[in-house]
Amino acid sequence: MSVTESKAKSTRKASVTRADKAGAVALKTALEAVQIEYLPLSALVRSPLNVRTIPYAADSIRELADSIAAVGLLQNLVVHALEGGRFGVAAGGRRLTAMMHLADIGTFSSDQPVAVKRVPDDLAVVASMTENGQRRDMHPAEQIVGFRTLAAEGKTPAQIGDLLGYGPRHVQRMLKLADLAPVILEALASDELTTEHCHALALESDPARQVQVLEAARQKGWNNKPEVRDIRSLITESEVTTDCAKFRFVGETAFRDGEIRRDLFSADDGGFVDAVLLDTRVLEKLTQAAEDLKATEGWSWCLARMESVRYHGEDAQVYVLQDEPNPVYSEEEEERLASLQDQYDAFESECDESAALELEIAAMESAGTDRAWTQEMKDATGVVVSWSYGAMTVQRGVLLRDNSEEGEKTPSQVHTYTRQPDPADAISLPLVTKMSSERTLAVQAALMQQPQKAVAMLVWSLCQKVFVVCSTQSHPLQISLTCSHYSLCDNAPSGKTGVAWRALMAEKNRLEALLPEGWQKDFTTFFTLDGAVLMSLMALCTAFSVNGVQTREHGFTSRSPLNDLEAELNFHLRDWWQPETVTFFGQLSKVQIVDALTDAGLTGAARNAEKMKKGDAAEYAESQMSGNRWVPAWMAAPVASPVQTDTDSHNPAEAA
Repeated sequence: MSVTESKAKSTRKASVTRADKAGAVALKTALEAVQIEYLPLSALVRSPLNVRTIPYAADSIRELADSIAAVGLLQNLVVHALEGGRFGVAAGGRRLTAMMHLADIGTFSSDQPVAVKRVPDDLAVVASMTENGQRRDMHPAEQIVGFRTLAAEGKTPAQIGDLLGYGPRHVQRMLKLADLAPVILEALASDELTTEHCHALALESDPARQVQVLEAARQKGWNNKPEVRDIRSLITESEVTTDCAKFRFVGETAFRDGEIRRDLFSADDGGFVDAVLLDTRVLEKLTQAAEDLKATEGWSWCLARMESVRYHGEDAQVYVLQDEPNPVYSEEEEERLASLQDQYDAFESECDESAALELEIAAMESAGTDRAWTQEMKDATGVVVSWSYGAMTVQRGVLLRDNSEEGEKTPSQVHTYTRQPDPADAISLPLVTKMSSERTLAVQAALMQQPQKAVAMLVWSLCQKVFVVCSTQSHPLQISLTCSHYSLCDNAPSGKTGVAWRALMAEKNRLEALLPEGWQKDFTTFFTLDGAVLMSLMALCTAFSVNGVQTREHGFTSRSPLNDLEAELNFHLRDWWQPETVTFFGQLSKVQIVDALTDAGLTGAARNAEKMKKGDAAEYAESQMSGNRWVPAWMAAPVASPVQTDTDSHNPAEAA
């Protein structure tokens, strides 16, 4: 039975057909070239290359033993030579087991001659899989072992496919399953897991994480049974499917090897990609489109962003949206448009011809609208390209307000809008993502250690729902929490070795041991917990909800949402993180390394680093920074300006 399909009946038929045709051909020459020989039963052992790993049923062995005792061995065994003068049985393991049973009960002697055919080692696995593949009781776990053994022998997927009669995709799937953690394959062999569970777990390439995900899914499932959908969601919690509009917009070529999590078991060869990374690629393509429109249409400026400019909120303070002018057409174009519209209206339903007419009409209307924007208007306005409703959106003729002068702001006051530069803008986005993930984990750990403030944050967020938004839901509780542990840990340079991650996991494990039995299915079990445990649980869960990963839009890095929280926690990143060569300094330019040393007050060291190669400068910076509490300015909350006080009155009441 094929492990890539869930219906064993239909898959078994396909497996038999393919393996029978190709596997038999591969063995035929070798088996026909040798004669049957007879070896004593004592010289035969089960081959380490035999793909059968699950014990045979005792009743099945006894029945076969009785048959062999009555009429003899009707089919020879297939063996290969082992060290010490013994021979491994690659095909015929069940028959060998039955004869050994006869020897144990005294029916056969150890010298009993057994008919065998000897094959080379490289055909032993093929012989085993060809024979067992035709049996209705071959287990998926045994197929996986067979494919893994052939790959370990140095055979390529194409060679394995040729030997066993499978296509390249099936071989790739089997080898992917062969990389699952041993404990998962053992659970598959004992029927604790199905092949569908394994397909989902194979999305994760790290065996240790596979086991963690499986245990987490078991905790969520009924009676400790994991659900396939829970496994998938745990692995891809910070990712989106490649079957989405954004991914189709940028295309697969926008991503490097390893950036797409392939799902070999999907029908369309799909996968998943990190949501932040996908947005970055979308913004890059939008930026290119905006620059192209500015150059070809002659706008004064251009801007790319992930959301369209809106008429309200912060956008209204910066931009003025103008109505598009009426399209301008020549007489010939007006006649052509009227003719096209009449033809289009004549169709009662959509078809290829109506679609072609619609495209031509849209192209003419776009050209007429572009013509309506005069060059004088373009010189005073810009074009904004954004992502809206699953597609690229273009807003032309956008005015920038003049925020530098007092008085009423009118559309005629047009100046280039510039934002105050942020130190993080000069840092590569991948490093900003890594470091803001590191910072988030550290803030989570610090918040966890201050339960009263964590609970205050939780209550504040609940009050936002109660007092601000009117809810009509009938469910007793509608509280949600987004936990992005694995994505944060994957992005953070320190990973699972970091101080913050270890502190969070230690507290999680401690509290998990205190939870009452069956708590997942019965919320009333929490009524038995004392206040201290509940407070700690609230603090931990609230801390886990903190997300401070920064993004970048049209060249500007988002302000960290952690700044205010850090100030209240008396937080310092250096209590949780140490700048190292590989994870930090090595990802900076030499100029940035020198600037970091200067910023830390190590001007002498900065001068020394200027004379070094980048790699040496990075290692030198790590050693120099080891004894101070420096963190990059772009990963720390801005220092508050001193509060100006009234020297004539120190009494707030009097001042009021």
